[in-house]
Amino acid sequence: MNAMNRIIPLVILVLFSTESYSAPNHSNLESDIGRPGDSDKVSRIIKLTQVDNMFLPAEIEVNEGETIQFVVKNGGNHKHEMLMGSMAELKKIVKMRRMYPDKEHSETQLLQLEPGEQKELIWQFTRAGIIDFACPLPGHFKKMRGKIFVEKK
Repeated sequence: MNAMNRIIPLVILVLFSTESYSAPNHSNLESDIGRPGDSDKVSRIIKLTQVDNMFLPAEIEVNEGETIQFVVKNGGNHKHEMLMGSMAELKKIVKMRRMYPDKEHSETQLLQLEPGEQKELIWQFTRAGIIDFACPLPGHFKKMRGKIFVEKK
């Protein structure tokens, strides 16, 4: 029975640590940076190109309440991603990516692109402020970053 008393807390610790990584609190993240947008309400299209060290453009201006269709093309020779969030949240995700590089990722504000691939993301910006975006893949985050400036209505 003594061994069982040691195993149960260990199992609980593993379950909680796995849960905190596999299901981050997207509702808070989404409310801070906006939410997936409705394609019928897109006000404009913004094209982004990923190259192997940067996003072009790296700074974007949108208005509070605006729904944007991002068209993102990977023009580089490596797999890239685009993930939006606060810098603190992006840094946490990057750290987890280093620890668990083969883990599936399903954040609603994430695009994963192979070289030459193009994808779209429709996003509504519900609050004024600054939103960061980056490629969270190991070795990419330091240079592949940008900012979205959400202007108040």
